[in-house]
Amino acid sequence: MKRLVIALSTFFGVAGAAVAADLPVKAMPRAIPVSYSWTGCYVGVAGGGAWGRSRHISGDPATLGVNITNDYDISGGIVGVEYGCNWQTGSWVLGTESDFSWTNLRGGANNIAPFNTGSISNTREHWLSTSRIRVGFLPSEQLLVYATGGVATARVEALVDPTAVGVAVVSESRTRWGWTAGAGAEYALGNAWSVKADYLYVRLNNKAYLNPPPLGFAIRGNVPVDEHVLRIGLNYKFTNCFFLFSCGAVVANY
Repeated sequence: MKRLVIALSTFFGVAGAAVAADLPVKAMPRAIPVSYSWTGCYVGVAGGGAWGRSRHISGDPATLGVNITNDYDISGGIVGVEYGCNWQTGSWVLGTESDFSWTNLRGGANNIAPFNTGSISNTREHWLSTSRIRVGFLPSEQLLVYATGGVATARVEALVDPTAVGVAVVSESRTRWGWTAGAGAEYALGNAWSVKADYLYVRLNNKAYLNPPPLGFAIRGNVPVDEHVLRIGLNYKFTNCFFLFSCGAVVANY
């Protein structure tokens, strides 16, 4: 009897192993890619062009508020760095963005009577920085369209050439504050990269120049600057967290 039990056990053990060997092996489940998340912080570069209008306005007591020049065009290039953070909730994206750009925005015009019409007054912008909020909507998973607005800071120079040939030029640079608003679109390329295009309108506050003025020059009571900025940029999202408080899903790549 003992020998029969041993024989049956051996038989069923061998048979079970053979059946198991013939069964198909179930593949390990693959991770399912999650939807793209805009939540996170990024850095990038952006550049393009800027254009606008400026003029010089007298600050002398006898001619206070009188235009020294007519309005004239200012234009130039712009390039710089940007950084920001987004937080996505459903199809909406809220965030902040700041940038610092070098510019060569400039232009000028001859003075008008009663000022010396042989003199040329100029406006030059050397850099521009903005800090803004962004409110965006997602028409599709990877396309973000947004409105933006906030504060602007710029370094603006007022320059006067009294001889129109560059001799005895006087100038002064001042840091100006103001506001900005605009809109744009950004497209996620994958692997944390995105491309963008945006437009900003910038309006700077009033600021006096050449006060007190050199002999023979008029005080500039204000040098208005209104500019339009059009840029394209490339961003890299280095974290999926929004200021370390909320983190989005990590996108799987295959």
